[in-house]
Amino acid sequence: MMEKLTVGVNYSASAATVFAGLTFNEWVALGGLLIGLGTFITNLWYKREHLKLQRKEKGHDAN
Repeated sequence: MMEKLTVGVNYSASAATVFAGLTFNEWVALGGLLIGLGTFITNLWYKREHLKLQRKEKGHDAN
């Protein structure tokens, strides 16, 4: 039990050290990267939904 706690504390401290060491420009770059990734995923989702609707329309028109 104590080993799990120790490992968790070590990983948490390491992550806090990394995040605390980032400069403002690095935070902004990270934010931009996350926004870009979110936009990409959103576009993929809506394109997939659009294609589903098109396929459904074509199947409906054929009947």
